[in-house]
Amino acid sequence: MLPQALTQAIEVGLKEAGPKPFAVFDFDNTCIVNDIAEATLAYLCDRELLHDRSLLGEKAEGTDYHEQVFLTYHALLKEGKIDAAYKLNARMFSGFTPGEAEAVTLAAIIEEGSRIGSKMVFGLHVERGLARRPIVLSLMQYLRERGVRVWIMSASPELCVRAAMKHFGIEGELIGVRSKLKGSVFTQELEEPRPIIEGKVACMRKYIDADRAPLLVADDSTTGLPLLETAEVKVVVDRENELAALARERGWFLL
Repeated sequence: MLPQALTQAIEVGLKEAGPKPFAVFDFDNTCIVNDIAEATLAYLCDRELLHDRSLLGEKAEGTDYHEQVFLTYHALLKEGKIDAAYKLNARMFSGFTPGEAEAVTLAAIIEEGSRIGSKMVFGLHVERGLARRPIVLSLMQYLRERGVRVWIMSASPELCVRAAMKHFGIEGELIGVRSKLKGSVFTQELEEPRPIIEGKVACMRKYIDADRAPLLVADDSTTGLPLLETAEVKVVVDRENELAALARERGWFLL
């Protein structure tokens, strides 16, 4: 059940929102538990399915290429190089057709299962399992019933998120990281703006509304702060992290 204070705040916001109010939700770790793009990257690397052997620079011929891509991504995250990590992840479909990329994403979802835990990949402990967050989906449904357009904005590849939304029955208009096509296959080149950190605000202005603020934004990590701070109602999924602590300090809503 949604907190009464949250629904009251939405109702107050709706009175001042004007026509066509909208809300923006992060996807990974917000709409679902864990990260669809990370799960797909692990699946591709563990099975040596990457098509492009130049994701780390020069074309690699070594047998440990897939391991190096996987470990480089997680090293970048650990070092706080979020933009570089997300770029690398977004390029994992380079050389794939859209159909191939969707199929491998769905295979990764099935492989992950819904039981939340951890697993070892190339000697590294990573999260395992993908599952819906019912309270967040209830919030989306409440907003839709009140006439609010629901958008999902993700730093994961858009095709990846779309496949996960379809699998989990999650509705909403979507903005994700988009790779450019050459002929029928994805390249390493990414469309701009990218919905990563400050880029989420740029994407909102370009694709949703150039002038108005969102009625509500929901996210789970500090990478969502720039967009959260534009919202009338700020909602944080409590993962006991830095953003959750900030939400408590500022009196934002925690789910």
